[in-house]
Amino acid sequence: MQRISIENFGTVKKFEADVTDVMLLIGPQASGKSTISKTIFIFKSLKDEILDHIYANSLDKFQYPMYVLLNHIKYNFLKYFGLKPDCEKFSVKYQYSTEKHITIYKSVYNVYNIDIKLSFLLENELNFLITEILNYKILFKEQQHKCKSLEELRELESNRRLQFNDFKSRIDPIFEEKHSHVFIPAGRSLMSTLTDQLQEIKNPDTLDYFTKSFVERINLLKTYFNDDINILIQNQNIAKNLDSDLTELLQKLVKKILKGEYRFNADIDKERIYFKNNQYVKLQYASSGQQESVWILLLIFRYILDKTSVFMVFEEPEAHLYPETQSDIVELIGLFANVYNNQIIITTHSPYILSSFNNLLYAYQVGTKKIGDEREAVESIVNGKSWIDPARISAYFISEDHYESIIDPELKLIQAEKIDSASSIINDKFNDLFNLDD
Repeated sequence: MQRISIENFGTVKKFEADVTDVMLLIGPQASGKSTISKTIFIFKSLKDEILDHIYANSLDKFQYPMYVLLNHIKYNFLKYFGLKPDCEKFSVKYQYSTEKHITIYKSVYNVYNIDIKLSFLLENELNFLITEILNYKILFKEQQHKCKSLEELRELESNRRLQFNDFKSRIDPIFEEKHSHVFIPAGRSLMSTLTDQLQEIKNPDTLDYFTKSFVERINLLKTYFNDDINILIQNQNIAKNLDSDLTELLQKLVKKILKGEYRFNADIDKERIYFKNNQYVKLQYASSGQQESVWILLLIFRYILDKTSVFMVFEEPEAHLYPETQSDIVELIGLFANVYNNQIIITTHSPYILSSFNNLLYAYQVGTKKIGDEREAVESIVNGKSWIDPARISAYFISEDHYESIIDPELKLIQAEKIDSASSIINDKFNDLFNLDD
């Protein structure tokens, strides 16, 4: 079980929790939900950043390449959160396992910089791999500079790609993290409206790290959806022998939530949502709910069809969606969580999201005890492929000065009083006004 520990970082005064397969963070705005989810995302995707940096830079020129690499990690960590080296003291620790962890911190003794510390085992294994990669890069350069035929150069390049894939497969167990990583930020409707402009941005540094990685991903994603969803599923079924019940439910939920089908065509006006026969609306003129949800739906659809194991962060999946549709998108996320060992984090302000997850948790508890017709009756209410095992989920209420688990340990459900707290406050105000009415 991986674990995150945060002290005095941004708006988060203190937070410490296991990183479960499904993790829900609810609380007021500016309470630290996004900071927590982004921090976890950075540490889980660190292995890919390290490998890319080693390959893209000449670390072999330095006497202590590990020192240079750690400085790169520290610099990016500051940049991702908009911090300066002289920020207030903080500590962020991520445990990949009992013996492997990283701590990034600012102490009172180091006024002008932050520090980073790797556990002994993690540093040793990473240092060994870095040395091997750098030695390979030196050998590759030497072979490139020798007189070689075109075919020999092609073979050399092919071997380089194979070697990179080998190193990638070996860095995964070092960090005990095999997922691909996707961050879906809030404000997605703006990205749908400005999709063409985002694709043409010449200086990607004008976007923050999380938005930039998301935009790059959806610009690749959209070109895949140039045909009817049925055809896309059939093509993938032929290639990957997908579960027909799974794809049927996936297709049903995507169409139900989006109220149509997304289609991309670079030769015409690019992005449309078809809702009846040949009737459509251009994406930039679609409803805000469609614009907010479309990328969530398409990413989930593609990753399930690809059979890729993914760690995905959803910021405010409920944005601009009717409560019933929020329930549908939770059912889709539950389906996504149950395939290929996927992991998810959700930040939300919506009690409907929490209530919908309670339905998936309760359906699991009721349905797994039933057989035959009784189990089918449960599945007629909530599809079994979306049920969530309570052992896989955690949920926290985050506020400015504290955090607390909101999972009832006995019922194994999200506590109802936390779900209803906002509506209770509003109702109390109404009752106070009513009592003053003569």
